[in-house]
Amino acid sequence: MTELHVTTTSRVAIEAHAAACYPHEACGFVIDRSGREEVVCVSNIQNQRHAADPTLRDARTAYTMGAEAVPILTGHERGALVIRAIFHSHPDHDAYFSAEDRKQATVWDEPSYPDVGQIVVSVRNGEVKAAKAFAWDADARDYVEVPLTVSD
Repeated sequence: MTELHVTTTSRVAIEAHAAACYPHEACGFVIDRSGREEVVCVSNIQNQRHAADPTLRDARTAYTMGAEAVPILTGHERGALVIRAIFHSHPDHDAYFSAEDRKQATVWDEPSYPDVGQIVVSVRNGEVKAAKAFAWDADARDYVEVPLTVSD
């Protein structure tokens, strides 16, 4: 993947969800269902995980997608839809693909979804500051920044 393209409507929806979830991380998907791009916002259940195990990060610095993610992942696996990107926000931090992001996106140092882009949104004081896209680079064996293009 040399760039990640989303519609203006999708970019607005991603940024609105990221701002609404502040000061917690937002998360979700950009999908293609029957040739139509959609944003699917998903709840972040990281605070519930943190409550059960306080050694885990809370939702200000981590995310775990809620059960709404299951039909999206299942639909992707069955070919009913295509996940184009997974997105999440970094409250009060820059838009970059962190070591923790890489850890979540890979299994045994391989990408879980090598053809799915990653979008990270920087939100500071409830205001979106930037959004960047990342894609798996097989030669680099890592996620690298790619242009995030937006149009209708």
